[in-house]
Amino acid sequence: MKPLFVAVGIALALYTCLAAVRGEVIAKYGAGMRRVRRDESVGDFRAVIAIYAALALALVFWF
Repeated sequence: MKPLFVAVGIALALYTCLAAVRGEVIAKYGAGMRRVRRDESVGDFRAVIAIYAALALALVFWF
């Protein structure tokens, strides 16, 4: 089961890097999803990127 979590963590880390470079990330918002853009809301964008990066690290190293 560990290799599955590592693979998901690596995929999430790649998505996080891509989203940080593009300046746009999709995040859970209420019952649905929301597109968060860096130029519209910097604080929300940074928070989502930080949470995704922490989750990716946890998936690779902790689980």
